[in-house]
Amino acid sequence: MQNDTAVKGQQNIYTNKGYNNQLDFVVKQALSGVNTCLPCKVVAVYPSNDSTGYVDVLPLVTYVDGMGKAVQPVTHYHLPYSRVQGGIAALIIDPVVGDKGLAVFASRDTSTVTADTTEPQQPASFRRFSESDGYYIGGVLNQAPQVFVELTQDRKCNITANGGVNIVGDVTVQGTITASGDIVGNGHSLTNHYHHGVHGDTSTAIN
Repeated sequence: MQNDTAVKGQQNIYTNKGYNNQLDFVVKQALSGVNTCLPCKVVAVYPSNDSTGYVDVLPLVTYVDGMGKAVQPVTHYHLPYSRVQGGIAALIIDPVVGDKGLAVFASRDTSTVTADTTEPQQPASFRRFSESDGYYIGGVLNQAPQVFVELTQDRKCNITANGGVNIVGDVTVQGTITASGDIVGNGHSLTNHYHHGVHGDTSTAIN
């Protein structure tokens, strides 16, 4: 009597039909433990103001058992996430819960590599291509952005930020500044202001 509750492996009726089929099965089973990358979604974020932030992610592709049924993946914890950065300059766009991206897995144990690492480190174990050595790269298959910087092929930079743009530091512009609204400098409006000492009189507001 067939037992449908028994654990079924990945072999099929052709696996033992000849040496080549057997070797092919062994190689495929060995490669099944090699992790490269997976699409995933962010389920928790641990941002950092000074260096590396981390995320917990859930893979968006299930495993499959010998019966062909889906096996739900588990959450991968504490994956460092990437930033566009060079030296002390960076674009800081931290991920949020629900973002989708890629979890990529290193070919060696990377647990000895930290934000303070400056020289090659010996791996802490002999594990290879493990899901324990993952990194999160975001920005894949996500919703349309509402705040963004767009660089176009006609040499323009378009900034869309309806909540406002805050600049800390001096601004130097080589070119013309055109504003559809008022410009206020040190509390003085460019559109509505007065000049004193104009031929002995005070000017009216500029409209």
